Amino acid sequence: MPMSKHCENCQGPLQDFRHSTDAEQTYLIKEKGLSPAEANGFWRCEGNDKKCRRVQHHLNQRNGYTLPEDFA
Repeated sequence: MPMSKHCENCQGPLQDFRHSTDAEQTYLIKEKGLSPAEANGFWRCEGNDKKCRRVQHHLNQRNGYTLPEDFA
């Protein structure tokens, strides 16, 4: 179930976020050094017609990353 949060990439009104996929979590683990438990707490923005690549921790919007273009 999506949740609405502020997105640092989209700005403006609240955006819908969904839980990150296995591929997105694998990227966070391998490229950003997160543990699997940490990566599991990240959600992805669905703003910009679901083209936004921002993932952020569901409890801390400043703890996040922009995924590479392969994830568009």
